[in-house]
Amino acid sequence: MGHEVLVITLLSGGEGLKFSGRTIHLIRPEEQLLDCKGFWQLSQILKDFQPDLVQANASDTLRYGVAAKWLSAGRFSLVYRNANMMSPFVKSRWTKSFYKFLLNQTDAVISVAEATRLDLMDFYDYSKMIQTIPIGIDSVDIESLAKEELKVELPNSFLLFMGGWVKEKDPEFLLDWFIGQHNHFSDLHLVFLGKGILEESLRKKIDSHGLQEKVLLISNLVNPFPVLHRAKALVLPSKIEGLPGVILEAMYCRVPVLAYGVGGIPEVLKNGETGWCILPNDSQTFVQAIQEVLEMEESSKQQILIQAHNLVLTHFSLPQVTQQFEDFYKDLFAKS
Repeated sequence: MGHEVLVITLLSGGEGLKFSGRTIHLIRPEEQLLDCKGFWQLSQILKDFQPDLVQANASDTLRYGVAAKWLSAGRFSLVYRNANMMSPFVKSRWTKSFYKFLLNQTDAVISVAEATRLDLMDFYDYSKMIQTIPIGIDSVDIESLAKEELKVELPNSFLLFMGGWVKEKDPEFLLDWFIGQHNHFSDLHLVFLGKGILEESLRKKIDSHGLQEKVLLISNLVNPFPVLHRAKALVLPSKIEGLPGVILEAMYCRVPVLAYGVGGIPEVLKNGETGWCILPNDSQTFVQAIQEVLEMEESSKQQILIQAHNLVLTHFSLPQVTQQFEDFYKDLFAKS
């Protein structure tokens, strides 16, 4: 769109970004509250680049963005990209006060969903400029990537869990269901694609039930779309979410999506219209939804998948979302 952009990654793993412009990888240590060296490095990069705006994209980037703004004498507008519900992760008054302080140093917030926007505003009493702009998907890129050769061997019929293997996303619930029900679906497999701290416990449970041939744990892939495209359904029993991009990607690929209605998920996943959205913690209905997807008539299923695909195309395409970001930036500069 004619803007000069610099991408800075804080942690490792950013080398696979499809970005033709200038990129800097700081590779800072994870979970270090006061990374003075990292703060200083970032501030010096920004002094040299002299941006009009810095967008801190979720999580630890807020601390780094605020620190860099101080150290570089606040020569840019700082926008925070809020990608998840924030209040459920706050366990103490100190943590809440700390993040409220950091948010007050920003000039604006762009939230990934209405639910996350309202959560941030209410929980932190945030009164500055804030707007909801969703994730955008690149349909051309997805079509190309989905056709690439599979890097792993997959079963013919499988349910897919795609995301972090962490408590908040509750992959253990899905594994427990499969342990109890896999005999009823003789050809069905379960695939976990991602990584996380629950890997060891998942492997132990899989081994203890002799399900090594039925349940696959696949580490993060650079290109997950050949796997996603072949799934019988994407199944996400998350307890906390913002608006997972994988849901929109699955909807575009015409893969059935089942998820608890947490965070911004109900804003796109309409039960019986664009997918299967289950009330949070209603595990019985979640299980019934899995069985429904596996057993329902193909014509009825296709109607839902077409509606989901069309919703993504009309409201979540990358060009549309890109324009929303640019419009927001212009409004911010006009008000400053």
